[in-house]
Amino acid sequence: MLGDALAIALMELRNFKSEDFAVYHPGGALGKKLLLRVKDMLDTTHTPQVAPEASIKKAIMEISEKRLGVTAVIENEKVIGIITDGDIRRMLNNNDTFTHLVAKDIMTKNPKNINSSILVSEALSVLENNAITQLIVIDEGVYKGILHLHDILKEGIV
Repeated sequence: MLGDALAIALMELRNFKSEDFAVYHPGGALGKKLLLRVKDMLDTTHTPQVAPEASIKKAIMEISEKRLGVTAVIENEKVIGIITDGDIRRMLNNNDTFTHLVAKDIMTKNPKNINSSILVSEALSVLENNAITQLIVIDEGVYKGILHLHDILKEGIV
């Protein structure tokens, strides 16, 4: 107990903040929470995307191949929507056949997105506040990839 009291007294004397702790211990949970940015953990090799006129089969294949449970819908190099596993399930629930449908028919327009320079802890708050598991990462209008809740959990931030 005496050691803890001494440590706290010294921290207060030196005005030692949690940000200072993060700098000296970046690998710990607090360090990651205060320092890790989306760009530091973004997998840019798996950037699922389809065109608005892509078949539903193509969208399903893209979602399956990239293993993120989602694909961005891209038109003129801009994200115009997102198709999630949930969108596919709802489409199947509401249609006996889907051969007449294309990606833009089932996509969610104006999906939640973030910039890669924000802290992962802030991205986690966006995910939690919107009850979603993926965010599209866009920098200066350019699609960079998908941040998935599971990636954040693997990193040990929560």
